[in-house]
Formats: sequence, C-alpha cells, structure tokens
Amino acid sequence: MRKLRVGVWISKNGKPENGGSYSYYSELLEALKKYPFKNAEVIFLSDEKIFFEFPAKILKEKSGKMKIFNLIWRNIAQYPVPNILKERMRKAIDKSKRELYQYADVVYYLTPGCAYPDFPYIYTLWDIGHLNTYAFPEVSMNGIFESRKKHHNFFPHKALMVFAESETGKNQYAKYLNINEERIRVVPIFPSGVASSKCTAKKPKKMRNGDPFIHYPAQYWAHKNHYNLLVAMVPVIKNFPGIKLVFTGSDKGNKKYILETISELGLEKSVVDLGFVSLKELRWLYENSLGLVMPTLLGPTNMPLLEAAELGCPVACTNLPGHVEQLGDYGYYFDGLNPEDIAEKIITMVNDGKKGTTKKYNSRFNIGNTLESLDRAFTELRHIRFCWDRDDKPSSKNFKTRAND
Repeated sequence: MRKLRVGVWISKNGKPENGGSYSYYSELLEALKKYPFKNAEVIFLSDEKIFFEFPAKILKEKSGKMKIFNLIWRNIAQYPVPNILKERMRKAIDKSKRELYQYADVVYYLTPGCAYPDFPYIYTLWDIGHLNTYAFPEVSMNGIFESRKKHHNFFPHKALMVFAESETGKNQYAKYLNINEERIRVVPIFPSGVASSKCTAKKPKKMRNGDPFIHYPAQYWAHKNHYNLLVAMVPVIKNFPGIKLVFTGSDKGNKKYILETISELGLEKSVVDLGFVSLKELRWLYENSLGLVMPTLLGPTNMPLLEAAELGCPVACTNLPGHVEQLGDYGYYFDGLNPEDIAEKIITMVNDGKKGTTKKYNSRFNIGNTLESLDRAFTELRHIRFCWDRDDKPSSKNFKTRAND
C-alpha cells in the first residue's frame, strides 16, 4: 500500500515579531524536511507565486524526497460577486483542486487556519481564548469575537483530524467547541531554536553586567498581564533592592499603557524594556536570569516555559492547567490576578536560587515526541483517508441518512 501524501501548507507566518508562532512554525518546517515518516510522504505546498523566507530555504536545501508545488486558488464563496462570475471562478477552483489531488491526499496546516476547506485537511488548534479566558480586547472586541467564533465553529469541525498542543488543550477544545474527541490528537509543542545547542548567547546592548534580573518575554497584549506583574514588583523590590524586571516583545497596542503604569508605580529604574530581541539575545537572558516570570492569562500552554526549563532557568508562572502539564514540579505557580501571590512566588523562586536549590525537569514537550506523534497520526489518517478515491466530486447528493441504507 502506498504512503499517505501529506501536503504541508506553507503560509505567511515568517516574521520573527510574531513570537512563539514564528518559532514553532520555522522549527517544525525544518524538522518535517528530515523526519523519515513510516507511512507518509511529506510534500510542501503553497498558493504563493513568490516564496518568502522559509520556502526559499526549503527550495535551496531540498532533497530528492521533497517536492514543492505552486498552487493558486481562493475560496470565493464568501465574496459578493455576480453568479455568472462566481460560477466561472468555481470552475477555476475546481480545476486547481483536481491538480492538488495529483500531489496530496490531505493538507496539513501547521498553524491555525485553512486555505481551502473543500479538500481533506488537518487543522492545528492552539487556543480558544475568546471562550476560555476573560474578554480581552484582542480576543473579544471590535468584531474579533464574532470572527473567531465563526472560524472555530466551522474549520476544526470539518477537519479530518484536529491537532492539539497538549492534553489540556484537547480537553478544552472538546468542551468549549464540542469537537468529537475521536478526531483530536495531541501533537505537543516544543521549545524554539533558542534552546538549541546551535544558538549562542549574545548580551543585549541595554543590559548592564552584574545587574540581577528576572524577565518576561511576551508581546504587549492585554492578556499577557504585564499590569499585575508590575504591581507585584513593588514588594519584590523591597525584598531584593536592585533587582530588575526585563520585558521583551513587540507592541500589540498595549505598550503605551504599560509604560504609563511603570511610571505611576515609580518603577522606571527597575524595569528594562528591550523591545523585540533576537534568539541569541533571548538565550542570554535565559542563561543569566534569576528566573522567567510568566503571568499570562491565556493558555492552554506557552512556549517560553519550555525554553526556560530546557536551559535551566527557574520558572514562576500562572497556575493554568496547561502550564502545570508542561512543567510539573519544576514551576512556581501563582494566581495571575493576585499580585501578592505573584510576588510571593517570585521571592520564593529567587531565594531558592540563592540557596542553590534546583528542581528537576523532564518533559515530553520536545520536538522528538512531536514528530513521533505526527508519525502515529499520519499512519492513522492513511486508514481514514484511503476510504475514498482521489476524485474530488463524491456523490454527496445521493447520500441518505436512513438507518437501513
């Protein structure tokens, strides 16, 4: 029996400023090129005429086992065009779809999204922040909630299989989206390239030698909860005079407010804003920090926790179930909306570090387990997908729901 042809969809996620999504996407692309799947052949697909950063690398480094095709189509059903034009466009799309059937049996979207829902696909689901956390602007306002709800009520449900990044995520998606658990498989997230031995540390220019610090790598979203961390820093500084809090990350609309909060709390000399930093600079922060502090209110999981743990950096973070699943006994957990609790856990973490107290870290959240999970999922998908031919026009009009049919 032939292998399942998995078309890995390459999309425009190639911006370092995108944070964790960029790291996950780039690392997984590189790993997929090299892994010998038992029952699947990986092919890279795109609807872009000009390949951007990651596809360009793949083109330069491709081996005989890889093929890259340039497919152009768009789902036009949502656009208000005259019926006669819509019919012509549908015919063009059908032609493109028939072309794709020559190359792939199923399309795998590495990040949340789906370019073409009328072709068998695997959907990657990272979070449902519009449902399982508070109504922050970035998930619930200005039409975003409605857009996310419409998206999540359709694409994951139509997928052949849904990939969750953790058991916690799987349980949440089944609960809040009412997705059939039989369709969900856990493909664990993993640390980005910052934890790789190939990444060498480089001190950010703004950092002074000898300054003790804790750090929080997060883009400036409301759900990242910089505010309560800043409030918690007041008692932390009383316990450890001279300690710095280092922020890294791009502005997503909330930075001005956070900078004003820093001023109001009188923390100008205690908070260092580095903005966006390179992987090498981030590695230096992990290796020299007294601890990563992550008060984010959105999960289920977060990549910096894994990066820190892999590099031996202590971690204090919100007590989200997904965080506990990621770190186990390694983490210092707090209530993200309780500044006193945040401060207490940071103080405990720093004191433990001064005493030389270390915690053991052993996690299944690594790229090896990710690829093994994909291998198992692709093998299972082959048995599902090969229940029908490559023909893109099944006789759905003849399908009946009578019990005896």
